[in-house]
Amino acid sequence: MATIRRRKGSGIWYLNYSLNGKQYERSTRTRDRKLALIRLHEIELKLFRGELDNSPEHRPDARIRDFFRRFMNDIEGKYARWQMEQRRLLRWQEYFIKQDILMIGQIHPGHVQDFYATVLTNHSEKTKANYLGLLKRCLNCAVEWQVIEVNPIAKVKPPKTVRKFHYFSKEEIALLIDNASEPLRTAIIILVNTGLRRSELYNLRWRDVDLKHRKLTVMPHCQYKTKSRKPRTIPLNKSALAAFRSLDNSDEYAFRPRSIGNFTDRFRELVCRLNLSGSLHSLRHSFASHLVMAGVGIPEVKELLGHSDITTTMIYAHLAPDHLSKTVDKLKF
Repeated sequence: MATIRRRKGSGIWYLNYSLNGKQYERSTRTRDRKLALIRLHEIELKLFRGELDNSPEHRPDARIRDFFRRFMNDIEGKYARWQMEQRRLLRWQEYFIKQDILMIGQIHPGHVQDFYATVLTNHSEKTKANYLGLLKRCLNCAVEWQVIEVNPIAKVKPPKTVRKFHYFSKEEIALLIDNASEPLRTAIIILVNTGLRRSELYNLRWRDVDLKHRKLTVMPHCQYKTKSRKPRTIPLNKSALAAFRSLDNSDEYAFRPRSIGNFTDRFRELVCRLNLSGSLHSLRHSFASHLVMAGVGIPEVKELLGHSDITTTMIYAHLAPDHLSKTVDKLKF
């Protein structure tokens, strides 16, 4: 038995029917009642013939809302930015609801460009690529979990992006350190001398800091998953070592001051007050950039930053033209 009903607001007619003891709702994609009745009769005929039983589109998880919830539960806590990914996926879900797209099988490549135009109008190409990558991973899971047979957007190419970054000069770094109040000052010294991400510093435990051997290890643990999901060791120079020695080591975590408030906002206020440009993440770029300018090789910088792919680290390669010239000059034919 199948019925139709008209959804308030959109005016779209929806089919409601029972299959294998479960209730389903499916959009007819029309506001015309006569066309909706034709699709109702088609569904009733397929139900009578048993033709819907093997269709992935009619599995319980094929409903976008239910599958997205399952996917978000699956990624929870698995890596550093899982909360951001969940927020992005909710924006995709809101978009599909407004388009009256309820089932995974209804998603097609055209929705990607429309999402860019209607939801991400003023966002960068990099942001658009991030949203596309997330939806692709989600639908790849749908294929892996046998919810759908193929990923409908697998061949959609991400927008072309030019990777840009900002780093502080040595004079600017000194200015930031001299004008920052504690505990922000200590955080700046540690970040710019180790290349740690903000989340890595905030989740760094004292057990992973070895002051005797002047090194720290970025280690995934039950409360935190690193971006690369792999541990990496970073040597501590004199400035970083002195900064860590100034911290209270009675807590489990090395740097979790209660008085700092919003870490990013405090740093942004400092940068604006000094008429500088850059963000907290620019300290990580500064660490890498000054290493490369000092003649450190890209492979070594890659290991210190914890990049899984050296192409990510190659954005800093142009900062070492003199070093590359000296390397070529070693050839004498």
